[in-house]
Amino acid sequence: GGVGKTTIAKAMYEKINGMFDGNCFLGDVRSKCLEKGCAGLKCLQEQLLCKILLTTKVEVDNVDEGISLIERRLRAKNVLIVIDDNWSEIQLNALAGERNWFGRGSTIIVTTRNANLLNGPGKDYEKYEVRRLDFDKSLQLFSWHTFKHPNPLEPFVEISDKIVSFAGGFPLA
Repeated sequence: GGVGKTTIAKAMYEKINGMFDGNCFLGDVRSKCLEKGCAGLKCLQEQLLCKILLTTKVEVDNVDEGISLIERRLRAKNVLIVIDDNWSEIQLNALAGERNWFGRGSTIIVTTRNANLLNGPGKDYEKYEVRRLDFDKSLQLFSWHTFKHPNPLEPFVEISDKIVSFAGGFPLA
């Protein structure tokens, strides 16, 4: 956590969402499902359908019905969906289980800490692993946010080095 998966996914989403018939960013999927269980998953399915179909209300009685609606209503649409902080196969299957649920050219971006979710037989996902920043990149990012300059100001060089070392390459820290 804190390496920048969500930030990268948001940036990609903002950059390319206009290239699709519909788009939806489902943020913080893991905690929504932990809080509400199946009801949270059902709400996420409703959010996905409403956003892509440009409607204010879609009612889903249960997760299985939501799967069926997503598959049926989005099959011909070229969509961009981001499923952020997905933790389980159940969540992924309920929101974007099969490629043929969506039209040709659709893109599904999944952020997860659980790399095993994207591995195994029948899973041909393209993967991008976000790595921690090295010290120099961390210092530059810290400096831009703190001093609005790519390097720390002279009186703050030593403390900036300590802060960046402590953060260990995790931008969120």
